[in-house]
Amino acid sequence: MLLLNLVGYGQVNQQRGYANDSQMGVLLGQVSVNNNSPMSKTSFTASSFNGYRFTPALATGLTVGLDSYRGNLILPISLGLRGDFLKNKKVTPYYALDLGKGMTWLARDNSLDDKKGGLHLNPALGLRFATGSGAAITWSVGYKRQILSSGLALNEQEGVYYDYTYNRISIRMGISF
Repeated sequence: MLLLNLVGYGQVNQQRGYANDSQMGVLLGQVSVNNNSPMSKTSFTASSFNGYRFTPALATGLTVGLDSYRGNLILPISLGLRGDFLKNKKVTPYYALDLGKGMTWLARDNSLDDKKGGLHLNPALGLRFATGSGAAITWSVGYKRQILSSGLALNEQEGVYYDYTYNRISIRMGISF
């Protein structure tokens, strides 16, 4: 309720031009190793969408993020879409969609010879609360899928390789303008 009182009486910025949506939050999921009982996992996530708003319902751009999976930092780089469902309202539902590739440049496991990022998909729905200054506070819930591969070469012909598919619920808070 306190957050709603701070929102003010402005409208969500719906003008054509530069658009930014920066958020941080958590990734929630379960992990099961070798068919054992699943364990709950919580990871950090952050992202920044920068693009161009064509209409209130459509902005396109590039999203760069930082996600933590099992101690490895992944940099998802994606093409992104953003849009509001209601035009010029103090509170409006919005959508977000990012599709790209997760980069492993910051992965720290030096015991592995091969680390490759894979497909990254992140659709989300949320609410945008206008602050009256052209910016808005955002809350979103989404689904995040990240594919990764890693491995260790034993010799030129043999190795041990793993493919990981992370499926997580994302819960984020941020600011947009």
